[in-house]
Order: sequence, then C-alpha cells, then structure tokens
Amino acid sequence: MTHAHEKHREHAPKQINFYIITVSTSRYEKLSKKEPVVDESGDIIKQLVIEAGYTVVGYSLVPDDKVKILRAFAEALDDPRVDVIISTGGTGYAPSDQTVETIRPLFDREIEGFSDVFRNISYGDPKVRAAAYLTKASAGIIGKKVIYLLPGSPDAVRLATKELILPEVGHLLYLVRG
Repeated sequence: MTHAHEKHREHAPKQINFYIITVSTSRYEKLSKKEPVVDESGDIIKQLVIEAGYTVVGYSLVPDDKVKILRAFAEALDDPRVDVIISTGGTGYAPSDQTVETIRPLFDREIEGFSDVFRNISYGDPKVRAAAYLTKASAGIIGKKVIYLLPGSPDAVRLATKELILPEVGHLLYLVRG
C-alpha cells in the first residue's frame, strides 16, 4: 500500500533553487570594511544544498537590522527562480536578534512542526540539551515559496539542513504548489 506522502515525494520537484541569507552584524561589518569574511553557517547550507543535487541561485549577508533583513528577503521572494529561502542568524533572544520577528509576520502559513521537531532533536544533543528552547527557529510559506529561519550556529544549521530541510523540501514544495 502506497502512503500519500510517498506519492507526493514521487511527484516532488527534482530541481529546487535555494537562496541563502546570513544575518550577522559582525560579518556584515567586516564585509563593509572590505575585510575577509568567513560565513561558516552560510557555507554549510550552500555545501549541503549542492551536495543534495540542488542549486543555490542567490546569497545575501546582512546585519541584524529589520530594514536590511526585509530587503534581503524581498529580493529573494521577488526572484522567480527561488523556491526556498534559508536564513541563518537572528533567531535567539539577544536584543539584536530580529530575524524571526521581522519575517514571521509575512508568513501566509507557518510550518509549525518544524520548530517543534528542530528543538526536539536539538535537545537530544548532549552539548545542547535544555538550551534547545532558546531558539525561535521557524519555517513558513510565503506565496509558493518555503522559508526557513535557522540559528547562526554551524552545528544547528548542519542539523536542520541535513536532517529536516533537505529530506522533505521537495515534498513540501509539492504540497505548497498544489
């Protein structure tokens, strides 16, 4: 007997285009001073997306500033090639962390289970444990695009991208596109 999710996966798009946004004031300041910038979390996402056989069609590095965050997301949302946007950074509770509060109100629908599952599997990591509840990592749908808001931690980015996003993103796009 074939389950519905198996049938959906069969019809899921095979070519998926990603846009990556890193939200980091410290990295942005280095970039604006023409200093070398190491974006480990953004690079991890790019690498995993490419290894999965998908394409990265855009990348932005912005500071923890609502207007600049909105501008980066608007650029990605306006690009007809983009299917999925993954951001890293700005999902905690420091005063500068503004990504979730800036973008979540734009969601047509929130993918509520993503946050729950991400925190649950993060809690299972002995290095993380109770600190898992300190993230507001989130996901949602805007139009027919899927948005993921991830923490800035390279370990968290690797976990979310590899274990949650890439295994189901095609399935989710199939559902979103109707």
